[in-house]
Amino acid sequence: MKIKELAQLIEGFVEGDNDIDIKGLSGIEKAKSGDLTFAIDEDKLKVAERSNASCILTNRTIRKSSKALIRVTNPKLSFLIIYNTFNTPKDRESFIHPMATVSNSARIGRNVWIGPNVSIEEGAEIGDHVIIESNSSIKKNCEIDSFCHIYPNVTLYENTKLQKNVTLHSGVVVGSDGFGYVKDKGKIYKFPQLGRVIIEDDVEIGSNTTIDRGSLSDTVIGAGTKIDNLCQIAHNVKIGKNALIAAQCGISGSTVIGDNVTMGGQAGIVDNVTIGNDVTIGAKSAVIGSIKSGEIVWGVPARPIAQTKRQMAVLSWLTKNFEIFSKKTKKED
Repeated sequence: MKIKELAQLIEGFVEGDNDIDIKGLSGIEKAKSGDLTFAIDEDKLKVAERSNASCILTNRTIRKSSKALIRVTNPKLSFLIIYNTFNTPKDRESFIHPMATVSNSARIGRNVWIGPNVSIEEGAEIGDHVIIESNSSIKKNCEIDSFCHIYPNVTLYENTKLQKNVTLHSGVVVGSDGFGYVKDKGKIYKFPQLGRVIIEDDVEIGSNTTIDRGSLSDTVIGAGTKIDNLCQIAHNVKIGKNALIAAQCGISGSTVIGDNVTMGGQAGIVDNVTIGNDVTIGAKSAVIGSIKSGEIVWGVPARPIAQTKRQMAVLSWLTKNFEIFSKKTKKED
């Protein structure tokens, strides 16, 4: 596509030759002639100008350049839109690998691609344009709606439901039993795990993340939510829409999380608490109580971020001045 066509696509305006053909996208370091790259500050712009890139996507305030520029309000989002335009996924033709095992009672939609050693058990329903890659296991009565992509070595336990356009990366386990037990007279008894997992539209879940089925109610992951690698979501958890949950987070059972919540890496939440909408939880935080909508919390235990920073500043000051206080104490004694 020509630069002027790309600019029209992302509502940008061009400085320089707008008739150059753009054949691909690239990071600055590997950019070659015919590539579009992006730079969002002066230092990146200097590097991009030394590259072979034919065009630079940037913001509306950066200086002029010897290379052609497309100026936009949000360069990263515009780069993503152009990337998706150049890389529109092509439908795979219907295919079931001869080493796959598909139950006769499973219902398979149109243009479904099933790789080697995949197992699809009885009662499963697979929608149109679904991709299920090698060694994945789809157990009884699972529902997978259209345009889902399941990477290798994924396991869906029975009755799991995926809505449209869900992506599960390698090693994800959805619907295993929650950690529910009852103690009595020196013995531990397993509490029934009768619920399902429901994953709504446009959710993406990273490698080796595990999501437990509900014990009595369902575990639900809201539409648009993105969960990173190596996370643990316990039974009965309800996560709202468009949450961002970074790697190694843990969410304990029956916790309710609102819409647009962000959790930094290795944050943990205890069971049976409620997190409001638009909450940000800093990395490595330990959430031990409910959080109101709109709050930003951080620390162990997690507190409003301004409070945590004040406590850290006071602790730092006390540490630096500890000897002074020690000397004063000794003199008074």
